[in-house]
Amino acid sequence: MKLLKIAATVTCLLLLSLVSIICTMVESTSVQSDMPPAPEQVERLRAHVETLCEQPRHGATIEYARNYIEERLRSAGWEVRRQQFITSDGESRCNICALRRGRSGKRFIIGGHYDSCDTGEGPNPGADDNASAVAVLLELAEQLPTGTPLHDIELVAWDCEEPPHFDTEDMGSAHHAAHADANNVLGLICLEMLGYYSDEPDSQPSLFPGHSLLLPTVGNFVAVVGNLQARPLAKEIYSSLQKELPAVRINIPWADETALFFSDHRNYHPLGIPSVMVTDTAMLRNPHYHEPTDTPDTLNYEQMGRVTRALSRIITSLAGPMEASTEQIRISLPVVLAI
Repeated sequence: MKLLKIAATVTCLLLLSLVSIICTMVESTSVQSDMPPAPEQVERLRAHVETLCEQPRHGATIEYARNYIEERLRSAGWEVRRQQFITSDGESRCNICALRRGRSGKRFIIGGHYDSCDTGEGPNPGADDNASAVAVLLELAEQLPTGTPLHDIELVAWDCEEPPHFDTEDMGSAHHAAHADANNVLGLICLEMLGYYSDEPDSQPSLFPGHSLLLPTVGNFVAVVGNLQARPLAKEIYSSLQKELPAVRINIPWADETALFFSDHRNYHPLGIPSVMVTDTAMLRNPHYHEPTDTPDTLNYEQMGRVTRALSRIITSLAGPMEASTEQIRISLPVVLAI
C-alpha cells in the first residue's frame, strides 16, 4: 500500500510538472475588445492591401510595390533606405528599411516580406500573403509615436521570402540578418499573413500534434510563435494582443522543425536574437494561400486593425520612453511661457 501511495504521488508530481511545462509553452484566450479600430484606420489598411495587389509583386512589376512602401514610410517621417543585394542567380533585389533612431544603441526590428509568390499557374494577388502584413507595417509607421525612443525601432519590408528563394541565403531577411549587429538587437517581430480569420467550427487546422487539446480549433485568433529562447518577447506581445482579439502564444523547443518556422524570423534565430512570428497561421488556415483567390476582399480589416493597435502599444513600450522631438518642443514652448 505504501508503494502504491508513493507511486501515485510521483505520478501526480510528474503530471503537475508536465502541465507546468506545457503552460510555459502555450497560452490562449478567446476574448475580444469591445472597442473596434477607428474606421479610417480600417480603410487605410484596406487601401494599402488593394494598392499592393494591383500588380504582381515579383519579376518586372515588383518595383511599383517598392516605390509605394518607400513613399508611405517617408511620408510617415521615417529615415528610409534601400538595402540592395544580389541573389545567387545575379538578380538585383532590395529590402526597404525605415529607422527611428534611439538613444541606447540597442534596437528592435519589426518586418514583413513584400514579395508575392510566382506560382507559374496564373495570377496570385497575395493579399494575405503578404500584403496584409505590409499594410500593418505601414500603419505602424503612422501610429508609432514621434520623437526619440530609448531604443532604435527599425521597420523592414523584406524581399525574396517566396520560392525559389525561401530557405536559401538569397532571402532578403538572410541578407538583412547578416548585416545586423546581433549583440545590439533586442528582439525581432516577423509579421506573416495577418488578414484571414474565420468563426466557423474546425476552421483552424492543427499547428502541431496535440493542438486540439491545447489550442482553439476555430480560426479567429492571431498567433505569436517562436522557440523557447523567444518566450519573454512572445509573452509581452501576447499580453498586448489578447486585450484586442483572440490570441495564442506558442513557444516550443521544436519550433524550427515545424510550419511555425516558415518565414523570415528563421534567419535571426541562429544569431541568438529573440525572434517571433505574429501570424493568422498562414497556409494552415487560409485556403487561398498561393491561389488566384488570395484577394483583398477575403480579408478581415477590422481584425487587422486590432492587431495593429496591439502591436503599436507593445512596440512603443519595448522601445522605451520617448524624448520630445524638436517640433514638439517648439509647439509646446508658448504654452509653457503663457503659464
